[in-house]
Amino acid sequence: MTDTHLHLDDPKLYENAEQIVAECKQRGIDPLINNSCDFDSMQKSVLLAERFDCVFATVGMHPHDSKNFDGEFIAKMTEYAALPKVVAVGEIGLDYYYDLSDRAVQRDVFAQQIELADKFGLPLTLHVRDAYGDAWDILRAQKRHLNNGVLWHCYSGSAEFARQAVKEGHYFAFGGAITFKNARKEDVIAQIPIDRVLSETDSPYMSPEPLRGRVNSPLNIPLIVTKLAALYGVDVAEAERAIAQNTLKFFPKISLYRQTAD
Repeated sequence: MTDTHLHLDDPKLYENAEQIVAECKQRGIDPLINNSCDFDSMQKSVLLAERFDCVFATVGMHPHDSKNFDGEFIAKMTEYAALPKVVAVGEIGLDYYYDLSDRAVQRDVFAQQIELADKFGLPLTLHVRDAYGDAWDILRAQKRHLNNGVLWHCYSGSAEFARQAVKEGHYFAFGGAITFKNARKEDVIAQIPIDRVLSETDSPYMSPEPLRGRVNSPLNIPLIVTKLAALYGVDVAEAERAIAQNTLKFFPKISLYRQTAD
């Protein structure tokens, strides 16, 4: 099993990182991809990847923090992107639900990071909330830079949007929200082939049922994989194999690192 999006650097998890990672390895949850949001989390993500063999990192700035995107951040992002265990640029995108950074600034920073990802040869992990139209417009405008893959983290868009994104070769990650009783994902899943889906927890946030309201952990990934298996009408083992294959295909630096390490 794989967790393609978590925040082990978050204070709710960081102090127990060693225990969490050890338990994940015991249960076959590997790799874990720690996503960056700002300068501090990016640094911690890289340190966690250096500390634990099964942890990999992304680099990038969350739309909430776009107002802090500057030359110093770009320089550090560029330095880290070359590291063997940095596997993507993320989580980047647009968030019009909270509007913690000006929307025009979010759009500009999103576009800049797409170009940087292409320069680094890394795929994109996107955070988009209440902004799918603008995000799609930016992706179309930057299409020449979309050469390494696009992943919609915590996808919450429509079935029709998913159908269009599938045509462009995009991938989709689902976490705890897919297990909620009011989540109607059947129409969306019907548009996404099983070879384009990934599993994630977004921990410590978005705990799946029946743990909703508690601190989330990558140890909860089996609940998400089990739900995805049910939605696709396959057994859990088949879902695990498909998701593991998709993870290595979308994040090729994981396999490259492990081949080199061996």
